Amino acid sequence: MPAPAPNTISRIFTLVMAAVSIPMAIVVPLWITAGRTLFGVEGQLVPIFALTAGPVLAILMLTAAVKITVQAKGRHPFGAPLKTSVLLLANYVLAGAFGFLVPDFGSPGSGSVLSGLAGEDVLGYSAALANPFGIATLFISVVVLVTSFRDSAATRQAPAPAPVLPAR
Repeated sequence: MPAPAPNTISRIFTLVMAAVSIPMAIVVPLWITAGRTLFGVEGQLVPIFALTAGPVLAILMLTAAVKITVQAKGRHPFGAPLKTSVLLLANYVLAGAFGFLVPDFGSPGSGSVLSGLAGEDVLGYSAALANPFGIATLFISVVVLVTSFRDSAATRQAPAPAPVLPAR
């Protein structure tokens, strides 16, 4: 039985996720590394993340994004598989939350984006939630990478559809 045709919303969603995968693979590590500085929250963690977490996430996410984009170009209509698109969205949400919550330290303007917006009273909550979001971000980034390679392998192994001959 053939798979049902995707509806318009899922086609648009998969198209958008495939189209933004490469730009987001650059923006997300930058957000996690230095996004706090946009809110006046600075500290010693920016250079540390610039040498550690930022490049690791950038490599994972860019590798997956290139694979996803190449595969999406071969699909008609253009787009990533729905499962991959949902994983990408989860990755962006988790990374966004991590960048929002991760506290910085070592200067008078230290804290997190959350504590910069809501006050120093929430810094403890921010610190407590940042670690699980960071771990989840890294985990989902690896899952997206593995999924992108599996999608690629499945596409290569799929038999070409038989040509449809006109009826006489």
